[in-house]
Amino acid sequence: MMKKGKQLVCDCLKIFGIGLAAAAAAAVCLFLGGFLIGDAKVLSGLEVVKDGLLLIFSLGLFVLAGMLLAKGKKPEKFTADNGWRAHFALIGPKTALGIVCVAFLILASAADYFLMKC
Repeated sequence: MMKKGKQLVCDCLKIFGIGLAAAAAAAVCLFLGGFLIGDAKVLSGLEVVKDGLLLIFSLGLFVLAGMLLAKGKKPEKFTADNGWRAHFALIGPKTALGIVCVAFLILASAADYFLMKC
């Protein structure tokens, strides 16, 4: 029981780190685009980051909802052969997508916080 708890926490932290890295990479690209298009203003870059990350977050939740609705229609084909279990012991792809979406939401919230303070 204790081993599964450690594996679950380790899996969640690993996928959250991956989500934060992906969100940070998207934020940098969005910031550069907003900064260059918005007459070299930091506030326009932050606005594009916030809007873009929220858009990616909502699209991720839309995909997650589709995965949950289609659950009974076609069984998942995640076996030991595809390599998923080599990286994550307990969590599945739906949980992983949900955690990645939360990471995008956290960075979008941070960008919105910086916009409010500026």
